[in-house]
Amino acid sequence: MPEDTVVKHAKLVEVVRELITNNDVTFDDLLMVDALERLGLDYHYEDEINLILEQCYLQFTNKDFIEYRNLYEVSLCFRILRQKGFRVSADVFKLLKGKNGQFVETLKHDIRGLMELYEASQLCIEGENILDEAATFSSHILQKSLNVLDDKEARMVRCTFQHPHRRNLMYFTLLNSPKENGATVFKELAELEQGWK
Repeated sequence: MPEDTVVKHAKLVEVVRELITNNDVTFDDLLMVDALERLGLDYHYEDEINLILEQCYLQFTNKDFIEYRNLYEVSLCFRILRQKGFRVSADVFKLLKGKNGQFVETLKHDIRGLMELYEASQLCIEGENILDEAATFSSHILQKSLNVLDDKEARMVRCTFQHPHRRNLMYFTLLNSPKENGATVFKELAELEQGWK
């Protein structure tokens, strides 16, 4: 391995560490955790990620906090926390239902949120009927939407169905990542590490 590549790698690891280290955890921090996991870079930042997730868990268990979040945010937070072993209740998704007990119709326009809801529903524990309902609702709407989505969005939806919670660079590049914090440096670090394998 050329020395300049090793030095570049070490610098990128530290740049990312600075991006994810702060005192106030926001939704952007959770997005960065998700990106790091999808790219297989999370092993560099286990301590920082655990701190972010612990703070996120405290916020997530606060009903008032959840009431002001959208489908994408609630679903992503639920999925990441549950994947990491936090005991989170699927009851948070009840807030996304109307008085008739069905998921509200306005959710069908949030494709990214529906994809994340579908992924979250794959972490269902026996007896969690609401996650079974979420899987049915999200997959039905996403399947119907395939005909009207642009090519990029349709590929993302198909990828979600084929490989819930993907861990690869190809999927990350399909996301609207340039506007997300750190996307360029995350991608650069992932490409550098993939070149080593």
